[in-house]
Amino acid sequence: MIALIGGAGSSLGFSTPLIAALVSRLTGIEVGFGLEVAVVVTCVAIFATSVYLGLEKGIKRLSDLNLLLALLLLVFIFVAGPTLFLVKSALTSIGTVVQNFVAMSTWTDPFTESGFVEDWTVFYWAWWVAYGPFVGLFVTRISRGRTIREVVLGMLIYGTLGCALFYLILGNFSLGLQLSGQLDVLAILAEQDGNQAIVAGFDQLPLAGLVIGLFCFVSIIFSATTYDSASYTLASSASHHLHPSEDPPRWHRSFWALALAILPITLMYIGGIKVAQTAVLVVSLPILLTGVLSSVALLLSLKRDYAGA
Repeated sequence: MIALIGGAGSSLGFSTPLIAALVSRLTGIEVGFGLEVAVVVTCVAIFATSVYLGLEKGIKRLSDLNLLLALLLLVFIFVAGPTLFLVKSALTSIGTVVQNFVAMSTWTDPFTESGFVEDWTVFYWAWWVAYGPFVGLFVTRISRGRTIREVVLGMLIYGTLGCALFYLILGNFSLGLQLSGQLDVLAILAEQDGNQAIVAGFDQLPLAGLVIGLFCFVSIIFSATTYDSASYTLASSASHHLHPSEDPPRWHRSFWALALAILPITLMYIGGIKVAQTAVLVVSLPILLTGVLSSVALLLSLKRDYAGA
């Protein structure tokens, strides 16, 4: 339970500074601890309400709406941005990954010692280890009636395609701004931070205010739906007697939604993203052990079911 709270709460701490930067661009309010706390409170209020309403009325509707808006945002950037460059660079990126997959997967940067592998690759491993239990439990809950093959392939294929689509369009859009000289993304990244670089990139699009507002809304709902699933899973795990088709009590789900807000606010107050990264690394360690035990338990359970059939 502690590891789940740490992984989910730290993740909210990563998304909050970006949302705060977007709100600052729209409203003119200076980015600071107060604005970040207000963002967390807003996200908590949304997903606490959604969790209270339940899977069908709350989480499902939010997820469906957000998926549609995110796709509309990508389509707009693809059409309004350098479309030909995005197509060519996307195809080139796919070819580069396929050609260099093994080398890139085993690259440890032993010569320049830039620290990138330790700071980000290992961190992302730990992040997804911490994410794994509550995402897996939640997907299993909403996938009742589907086969194991359908669940696994659905998560691997559609999840990967969704992430790749964002990288191919948004990532190459920023790259195009840098290469064309339209915006010095690297300078903004070095002098300020990645969040300000993202905002500056969106400012180069037509109807920039509307695009930033839409991206801000999508980011908030993405955070809300992510912690919908986290608080739902935490409440389910903390319930002593819960039938497979039964939902945890509403007050229980709302309690965990509020409890999840404490950690990101604390992390931001102490030291921001670096502290959050360290927290994820720490909380993911016990999940490594429980993940192995859970995998073994799953195999044993499937064998028993197969033998009984």
